[in-house]
Amino acid sequence: MDRHSYHVRKAVAEDVPFLPDIERIAASLFKTYPSDLGLTAENYENVSSVETFAEAEQSGRLWVATVASGSIVGFARVAELSGYAHLDELDVLPSHGRQGIGSALLAAVCSWAQERGYPAVTLRTFRDVPWNGPFYRGRGFHVVDGARLSTRHLELEASERHRGLRTDLRVTMAYNTAG
Repeated sequence: MDRHSYHVRKAVAEDVPFLPDIERIAASLFKTYPSDLGLTAENYENVSSVETFAEAEQSGRLWVATVASGSIVGFARVAELSGYAHLDELDVLPSHGRQGIGSALLAAVCSWAQERGYPAVTLRTFRDVPWNGPFYRGRGFHVVDGARLSTRHLELEASERHRGLRTDLRVTMAYNTAG
């Protein structure tokens, strides 16, 4: 696929029903990772609800990537977390991976956050999984102590631990939107 044959745009209501399946399919990549990340069958099946996506779309915090035919191949969803733009989820269908789509979605999120005056874009991710920590590091994100950001960031980590994720393998990262 030619890296210019896709388009990133703000999501519209008609996009929302397709996004849980994209999240589910993209999550299947973790099944191929050789480490025990603490992910269970429940993690793979219990993806974000249509209602969660609809709320993000209605509040202008959801982007999609489409191919020339108009089919959606990825998305990025942001929440506000204690004054930060927090990247809740970024997924690209594996069949469209490594084409710059994730980078384009991430750039759209960071630009949006900067325009709105957020001090940083934050996220939680696996430190060493290639399409997680290393991907974000390569795009200007750095590891931060969630406690230095907010109580909500610490609560996010506790929630992951409660769901069985290996939080010892995960990090909080931030991208400074001030430059």
